[in-house]
Amino acid sequence: MAMADKVPAGTKLPLIRRSWVYLNRTARLRCPECGISPLFPPARRVESISDWFTMLPGCPRCGYAYDREPGYFLFALWMINFAIVAFVGIGLLFLLDSYFDLSTAQLLFFTLVPLWVLGILSTRHTKAFFLALDHLLSPHLKDPD
Repeated sequence: MAMADKVPAGTKLPLIRRSWVYLNRTARLRCPECGISPLFPPARRVESISDWFTMLPGCPRCGYAYDREPGYFLFALWMINFAIVAFVGIGLLFLLDSYFDLSTAQLLFFTLVPLWVLGILSTRHTKAFFLALDHLLSPHLKDPD
């Protein structure tokens, strides 16, 4: 476990420090609350493309709910993931057009195929980032019983 993740339960850290802790947990696709349990099933258990995109229902360790309502991650996927893919795509298109003498079909192929792969591979981290951002700004913790 990283040093930034060693936070005693119930400790209220300053906003900047909590931001880095959550960002670290996001990069490792871990629960934003405890930092230990995974957000997604392991890659070896993925059997379909929908398994790749589907988060676990919640953290078995701390009980933090990952997917709180239908459509919870639409903003993350439409805005954040789209922005990442669009900016990389525009940069890649200009880079290929500037340094290589490619036809329009080749230019489109060598731009769109990597973007398709980037979109699929970045979806998990986009969801994790959105979950951590939501948890940072508006924590949804279980009521102690």
